[in-house]
Amino acid sequence: MKKFVITGAPGTGKTSILNHLKTKGYNCIDEISREIINEQIAIDGEILPWKNLSAFSERVFKLRESQLINSKNTLSFFDRGIVDIDAYMKVDNLEIPKHIADSIKKNRYNTEVFYTPIWEEIYINDEERKESINHAKLIEHEILSSYTFYDYQLIKVPKGTVEERANFILSYIKKS
Repeated sequence: MKKFVITGAPGTGKTSILNHLKTKGYNCIDEISREIINEQIAIDGEILPWKNLSAFSERVFKLRESQLINSKNTLSFFDRGIVDIDAYMKVDNLEIPKHIADSIKKNRYNTEVFYTPIWEEIYINDEERKESINHAKLIEHEILSSYTFYDYQLIKVPKGTVEERANFILSYIKKS
C-alpha cells in the first residue's frame, strides 16, 4: 500500500511537510478541513468544528473517504486520514457513527502512519485553528489512540526543518 498518512495535532507542521513534498514532485492529498472552514465562514454557515462538530465531521469524512477511494495506487501522501475524524469526535465525546467506523476498517492506508508531535515553539492560532495548545495535546492523544486502535503503526517524525522532516519520511519509506 503506497498511501501514507501524515497526521498529528493541529499546528505541528503537517501541511508544511506536504507542501515541501509537492515541490519534490510527490503526489500529496490536501487536508480539506480548512477549505470547509473557509467556505462556512464566508457564508456565515454552521458546519464549523466549534459550532457543529457532528455535521463538520460528516462533511470531512465524506470528502476524505472520497479522496482515499479515488486516489491512484501510486505513492501518495495524505494530510490526515479518515481515522482523524474518529479522534476529533472522541475529543468532544461524540458517538462515532457506524458508517464512519465501518469505512475506517474497510478503507485502509499504509499501516505505517507518520505523525508530527506537538511542538509548542511553532504552534500558532489563526482564523481556522482556534484550539489552545492544551486542547491540541488532547487531540494528539486521541489521534495516537485512534490510529493504534485501528491497527496502524505510528512513526514519530522528529522535529527539525521542513526539509529534514520530509527527508525523514522519504528515507523511512525507502527502508521499508
